[in-house]
Amino acid sequence: MIYYILGLILIVIGCFHLLGVADRVEPEIVLYVQNKFKNNPLLVFFKEIWFFGRTSFALIMLLFLTCFGWKMGSVASGVFFVAVGIEHFVKKLSNRERPYISHPAIAMLQPLEPTDSSFPSGDSLRIWYLALIVPAALGDSTLFLTTAISLAVLVTLGRIVMGVHYFTDTLAGAGLGILSAGTTIWFWTQMNIF
Repeated sequence: MIYYILGLILIVIGCFHLLGVADRVEPEIVLYVQNKFKNNPLLVFFKEIWFFGRTSFALIMLLFLTCFGWKMGSVASGVFFVAVGIEHFVKKLSNRERPYISHPAIAMLQPLEPTDSSFPSGDSLRIWYLALIVPAALGDSTLFLTTAISLAVLVTLGRIVMGVHYFTDTLAGAGLGILSAGTTIWFWTQMNIF
């Protein structure tokens, strides 16, 4: 239940840019964050952990879950693909330009240039989805869950640091990932997979 509430709250906050509320402030946030990390060794770190938000990593992890049980992996994959479908639909609908395109002062620092629109962040969706379902599948170790959530926070922050997303993009993506993780865990519970 907490995943549904948190996910919906983040999605709603992420949609504030549609009202024009965040449009004035968000480019300044991206510039501020980029300036903080411009000459910082952590910038290299953000570029390296970027892989954990990629679709290829998510597919590897879903395959890993399928090795623990085909039902577990099938449910996780099914919910994941629905979430990604929603993400792509909303991206096409919103057609929000990425920060580095809309604002020349913002640099694109990601290893590969994105080709889709900015809202919502797909990398944030994927990393938050995985950060919650993988520890749940492996027994909810507090240390593992804390590590996974910490990685999700860093990957999400990295999206802003690299100039490819606004703050609200990452909130909406994280919200969709958390909501989807809650749905997956609910299905697992209903199917007595744990």
